[in-house]
Amino acid sequence: MAIMDKNFDLEKRFGAKLAYIRKSKKLSQMKLAELVDMNFNYIGQIERGEANVTIKTMKLLANALDVEVKILFDFSF
Repeated sequence: MAIMDKNFDLEKRFGAKLAYIRKSKKLSQMKLAELVDMNFNYIGQIERGEANVTIKTMKLLANALDVEVKILFDFSF
């Protein structure tokens, strides 16, 4: 019997939610990158699910977007 992966595609879902919130706040990747002092290419990697994001980075992104970190993990959007 295979074990269900409850965290399947977590990076991609996290990235999609980040992009959704960023766009809803009318921010470009470049502007968000400026707000968190990161390279905009890294923001793109996160949004595509290609980057392994630290808790510190999640906190910075959530603060820049004025949301609680847990909102970034609510994939019912």
